[in-house]
Amino acid sequence: MKSLQRTIITASILVLTLGASFAQSQDDKSRLAHANGQGTIKVGQEQFKVTSVVVKLNDDKTAELTLVSDITFFLSGTWSQQADSDQNFDIKISGGATGGGLEGAGKLTIGKDTQSAVRLDLKGASRTTKKVIEVHFEGK
Repeated sequence: MKSLQRTIITASILVLTLGASFAQSQDDKSRLAHANGQGTIKVGQEQFKVTSVVVKLNDDKTAELTLVSDITFFLSGTWSQQADSDQNFDIKISGGATGGGLEGAGKLTIGKDTQSAVRLDLKGASRTTKKVIEVHFEGK
């Protein structure tokens, strides 16, 4: 009898915990989008093929972007949602993994499921070398 009571109590706690976790994830405004696809990143005269993008839009309006190529690029900045759609965002890049970083801006469009990065276009310049940096990516 005691083991049946323990099982019922454990199951009840599990259901309550899962329900609370689901409710919390629905209210959370942060988004994580990722996609494999095709794209390029140009750094001055050099060009790299981009095969994957991961974008994290935090609820404090900060953004973290990872561009997977021959070299992996880590970018950080801020985001704002465009008024015309839940899927379109303006991205402002204000740094990278290195101290010099880069400054730039661009557009991000995520899929309807909010899990896939459909399109990313950025343009900016390195703070230290002043080289122009351009990113164009189309997810599949």
